[in-house]
Amino acid sequence: MQATESRAQTRGFGVFELDVRAAELRKRGVRIKLQEQPFQILCLLLDHSGQLVTRDELRQKLWPAHTFVDFDRSLNKAMTKLRSALGDSAESPRYVETIPRHGYRFLAPVHDHYEGAEAATLSDGSSGVGHPRIVCGEEENGGRFQRFLTSLDLHTRSGRWRTALLAAALAFVILAAFTYTRIQASSGPAGLANGNNLRQSVAVLGFKNLSGEAQDGWLSTAFSDWLMTELTAGEQVRTIPAESVARMKTELSLTDVDTLSADSLMRIRKNLGTDFVVVGSYAMLGAKSDVQIRLDVRLQNTRNGETTGAFSETGTETHLLDLVSRAGEHLRTKLGVRAVTREEAAEVAIALPSKSETAKFYSEGLVRLRAFDALKASELLQSAIAVEPAYALSHAALAKAWAQLGYDENARSEAKKAFDLSSNLSRAERLLVEGRYRETSRDWDKAAEIYRALFEFFPDNLDYGLALANAEYKANKWKDTLTTIAALRELPSPLRDDPRIDLAEQDAARSLGDTKRSEAALVRAAEKAQAAGASLLLAKARLDQAWLFENLGRFSEVEAAVREAKQLYVTANDRSGVAEATTLGAIALKNQGNYLGAKKGYEEVLTLYRQIGNRTGLAAENDNIGDILVYLGDLDGARRGYEAALAIYHEVGDQNGEALAKNGLGDVLLVMGKHREAMEMFEGSFEICGRIGNRGRQAGAMAGKAWVHRLQGELAQALAEETEARTIFEEIGDKTEVAHVDLHLAELFLDEGKSGESALSARRAADVFASTKGTSDEAAASLLLAKTLLLSGHVADARKIVDQVVTVATETHSRELELSATLTAARVRAASGDSSEAREALRSLDRVIADATKTNFQAITLEARLAKGEIEMGNADPSTGRTDLDALQKEAAKGGFRLFAQKAYAALQLGMNRSSRRAGN
Repeated sequence: MQATESRAQTRGFGVFELDVRAAELRKRGVRIKLQEQPFQILCLLLDHSGQLVTRDELRQKLWPAHTFVDFDRSLNKAMTKLRSALGDSAESPRYVETIPRHGYRFLAPVHDHYEGAEAATLSDGSSGVGHPRIVCGEEENGGRFQRFLTSLDLHTRSGRWRTALLAAALAFVILAAFTYTRIQASSGPAGLANGNNLRQSVAVLGFKNLSGEAQDGWLSTAFSDWLMTELTAGEQVRTIPAESVARMKTELSLTDVDTLSADSLMRIRKNLGTDFVVVGSYAMLGAKSDVQIRLDVRLQNTRNGETTGAFSETGTETHLLDLVSRAGEHLRTKLGVRAVTREEAAEVAIALPSKSETAKFYSEGLVRLRAFDALKASELLQSAIAVEPAYALSHAALAKAWAQLGYDENARSEAKKAFDLSSNLSRAERLLVEGRYRETSRDWDKAAEIYRALFEFFPDNLDYGLALANAEYKANKWKDTLTTIAALRELPSPLRDDPRIDLAEQDAARSLGDTKRSEAALVRAAEKAQAAGASLLLAKARLDQAWLFENLGRFSEVEAAVREAKQLYVTANDRSGVAEATTLGAIALKNQGNYLGAKKGYEEVLTLYRQIGNRTGLAAENDNIGDILVYLGDLDGARRGYEAALAIYHEVGDQNGEALAKNGLGDVLLVMGKHREAMEMFEGSFEICGRIGNRGRQAGAMAGKAWVHRLQGELAQALAEETEARTIFEEIGDKTEVAHVDLHLAELFLDEGKSGESALSARRAADVFASTKGTSDEAAASLLLAKTLLLSGHVADARKIVDQVVTVATETHSRELELSATLTAARVRAASGDSSEAREALRSLDRVIADATKTNFQAITLEARLAKGEIEMGNADPSTGRTDLDALQKEAAKGGFRLFAQKAYAALQLGMNRSSRRAGN
């Protein structure tokens, strides 16, 4: 075999281009990294396209004589690198075919371009064995055109005859084109669906497995996804995303069938808004050693319920791509769209798995992922990656599975791998992969930029528009979100009627504080979802309504919305949805003071998340249970819950969750009197939130630090931190947290003896909690008001409020509130001036001290001891009081509770002054 006489400067094949002079391989103009030896191999293969290049010829080219090298190993390694750069596979070659024990052959057509020459040549893969090479040059073309004009000379009979024939042919072509255009515009499936530049939409629903063998079930998903890839080539039609198809099949209880009734087609059109659906079946034919696969395909029109076309194709499992390619050609013909170009065909081939084992694992993983089983999906997708590590879409799907399971760092890593491997994909798929990578990286501005480009490329693609709106919402650009939603509402029907548009609008409107618009959008979303039979979208609308009612304090409406959403999720077997609905119901119970009911709900969700393997869900429920156990007085249990949450959040790389758990753990450690450890938690949360930009949670950490400083007697520092936290909560519009800080400020003002300012702050908090029906929080604010009344001498008014708070504490089982209310009630009794009331107050305080000590509420223990000492100092014999206060001062100072040490000292001084005055009298 001899080399070609001259080598082209640039050689093209598929979507690749080899620049010989620059020694570069480019794909769509983008340079692909390729080392020297794989590059030389490619050059030699292209020089002899379609012909066998022996291993010995490659050895002579790469390793001259007297070169000592492990030839077989080195050649195999270089060939592996070449195939990796081309996205090729030895098992299912698109470019380089292995000829066992002989060598290699290049399969694809090659285009040659010579610099300085005006000719371009095309090798069809067999140019050296009898197939002609086509040469197109300007000079030759010019000569042919001149001869053609001469043949039309009107002075000759033959010229006049040729001219008349040419005119008739042109008239016929123009008439045919006009007639075809009119037919297509009125009734044909090709082109645009209407006058609004809307492409025809197709949903591939799946294929019935006629063999009945479970091991062949993966082919239904494989055929569906591959046909979608075939149909999207050239961007002539709009395909419905597979996730939307899976949701619809769940909602309408549809299984894989080979044909659909007119009624079913109408329901599908209402749900998906698609113009056509593809259904069918497949069967395994012949013996296992020589099995053939027959694929029966049916294209049905959802508008009129008719079958547009039906056909069958047969092939083998090793050549599934050819089978799907032929089926795709038939479908494109039935839809009236052009055939794919060679470049598009190569693009489709590269976008699919190169190994059947990869395709099997990948397809089975997608089935699990779309059936709400992310745990099993992750296992199958990891198997697919093990077989074919360079297949980008396996990594993309695994990233989605990890995200659903709460492994944020894993999701980010896999999304990055998918992005790095996505150069072989079509431009739309490539941008989608990058968009999802930016989402997992929380780079919402970049994600929005990518989805905006997609939406501008394809303005009739609702899913791209919704992805843009979501990215803008996550980037806190809520007005931009509403602008995008307005554009979506300008789309033709049925796209503009999709309930997901209303769901996106309510997110942005709620964030902007427009609750009326948010509620109206949710009403529309629910109505549209119900009309379309989109039960999962209806469940989402009901959950969002429940959240809104919760925030508005309309608790009577929360329960019904949660109950309906939960039932819809149960019917769909969506356990994550069931868990979310149950959690929301538990939060509503907690806010109403039903802590035992909330605890039961959280524990139910904890079991669900363990079953489905959702680690972030497990962390969140442990954190929620920690909150509830604090209310119920189980501080050790609460600590374990927060620590479990923190460990899981750290494991999955959820920094936002870590900050949440650290705040909760700081709170419980503070109540237990562990100031140093509590401060470490709050400072850790504060640092994380500053890094990730969560201002609300950072303000919560700051308020926690302020409470540590208060108990340490640093009131000025505490006041400054609480004031700054309050400002942040006001800026972000979190009224509930503003009210919680007001409660803290009321306590601080009381510590300083400023009863008027304390009362004002407590009333502000009480008003907010009353409007949101926050039972326990409102009671805590009322208790502070009672303390200010007591300090001002309004004993009767204080008693009335305290009695009401004690009732609430008993009903809600809030242990901290109950202890605090009992303590304040004892102070009220002692202030009545009745000696018997004073004695009862002391007995009551002894019980509070015993209970608080047992349950580890250290601050309440110290406050009860302070109250007891102050009451005893008012007795005829204050010696017991002095002894108790002196002991309290020393113990509080030693334990870091300088606030109570200072108060005990002040009470001792006041008592001594009273004794001095009595002695003087």
